Amino acid sequence: PPLPPPRTGRRMQVCQHAKDLILEIKHAKNIPSYNNDKMTKVSNETHQIYRDLMKKIRSANQDDLKDPSVTASIAVSNEIIQRNKRMALAYLYERVKRIEDVWWTRSSVLPEDVRPNLSRSEKEYFEGYDELMDSYSRTMDVDIASDLLPPEDFMVEVRILKDCGEIVLKSGQFVNLKKSTIFMRRSDAEGIIQQGLA
Repeated sequence: PPLPPPRTGRRMQVCQHAKDLILEIKHAKNIPSYNNDKMTKVSNETHQIYRDLMKKIRSANQDDLKDPSVTASIAVSNEIIQRNKRMALAYLYERVKRIEDVWWTRSSVLPEDVRPNLSRSEKEYFEGYDELMDSYSRTMDVDIASDLLPPEDFMVEVRILKDCGEIVLKSGQFVNLKKSTIFMRRSDAEGIIQQGLA
């Protein structure tokens, strides 16, 4: 018997769940709550279309595969599966980019207004990303989060406001700070400025 034509109405609903995820992340200013419900629906429906497609292919004979309506049905089913996968991955990728932006622009600790919006896996990703960046910073002996734009000079001139005695700089170097103007590494100077010493 010939295979039934594709039920396009049901499949368009499948694409709609994935499209909703894209629109949700597109219109959100920050990181919206992870939409586990929609992601589960996209996953379940995509798997169902895949199972239907495999069943259709296995039951088709050589004559069925010569029928343009059958081959079109198979092609459309495959395209819908690929489309759902692309949109779900785009949703996840955009969330990952925004999570990394939080690290670069706000803090190496998840802010309280962001934490509830992340899934468990996303929280683990943030922690792993922080460990990776921290390890790189220590290995290269540079604070990569201090300046998002490259500094013009590695050393900067710093005016010390008062005699401070001997202190340990961020780089681990001991210096005797007296009221004067000195040159030091930019990363060391930032720590002194934050403490109000310069």
